[in-house]
Amino acid sequence: MIWAVFVKLGRNMLWQDNPKLDFEDGAWEKILECALEHRINQIVLGVGEGLQYRCRPELSREGAWSHERARAEVKRCREMGIELVPKLNFSATHHMWLGDYGRMMSTPIYYKVCREIIEEVYEAFDHPKYMHLGMDEEGDPQFFKMLDMVHYRQGELLWHDLKFLIDTVRGCGATPWIWADTCVYDPEEFRRHIPYNDVVLQPWIYYAIRREHYTPCMAKPRWYDIKASEGVDYVEEAAIWQKMTNEGVRAMNDGYLTVPTASNWGDNEWCHDDVVEHFVNNNNSGNLLGFMTASWKHTKTETVDHFGDTSRTHLDFVLDSIRQLASAREKFCPGE
Repeated sequence: MIWAVFVKLGRNMLWQDNPKLDFEDGAWEKILECALEHRINQIVLGVGEGLQYRCRPELSREGAWSHERARAEVKRCREMGIELVPKLNFSATHHMWLGDYGRMMSTPIYYKVCREIIEEVYEAFDHPKYMHLGMDEEGDPQFFKMLDMVHYRQGELLWHDLKFLIDTVRGCGATPWIWADTCVYDPEEFRRHIPYNDVVLQPWIYYAIRREHYTPCMAKPRWYDIKASEGVDYVEEAAIWQKMTNEGVRAMNDGYLTVPTASNWGDNEWCHDDVVEHFVNNNNSGNLLGFMTASWKHTKTETVDHFGDTSRTHLDFVLDSIRQLASAREKFCPGE
């Protein structure tokens, strides 16, 4: 099974637009050490602006990996028993790294740029088995309202572009991998447009699933219009994640290969246990590929303001997420 950790190389996926690559080699080494110690066998690497693109050099940032560095890291990880999977993100909510091209969605130049980037990343990362296309939080009107965004794809245009990206990855020889949002928000249309064998789905659940593991919501003040200071009961919090959980299980058992993701982003200590236990116990199809953990912190040793808590570093969160996933594996997938 896949036991993966998400790591950021580039970080200009949402609000940030840093002139230099915000990545520390020392933190990367610590992550590799921890991954090896806890038998993590895959790293999903958020590339973004972190590669020296030959096709579109204006998208790269100072300090970005060369093709030679990318291939060397793939080789080094492989020798450690770790598969390095490149992750891009073409969602309208996470494509700041595309610069001006992100404002040209669904145009001939946009398709040309996306194809060039996908093909170049495939080569730079030595023909990976999987390529992650991101595509989270596009199609959720609530999220766009929260971000005050108006420029995003809907209806047939969304499905057309998603299919184009998937087919481009397939054309390279890799298996496309996406966040499960488009399937969760519109499951019937997703099934109509994206066949079972076309893509790996990744549902994400960042809080508890079991009622007894509920903790007060730690979400940002505007996150899904819930204010942490107001207090949120179990039913309200569970409603946020119930659809992702239920539709993720349904898609898995309908035939989609699935890699559920847990996180310590919400500071819920049971999240990894609940996610692993729930999907293992409800896997009736053999389509559960494995699990991933994503702290959504950067690859650096600076402290981070995490909902007002400044006692931990970005690296602390990443390493702790690895430990939590490994602990859940031992409890619910012994021998893996």
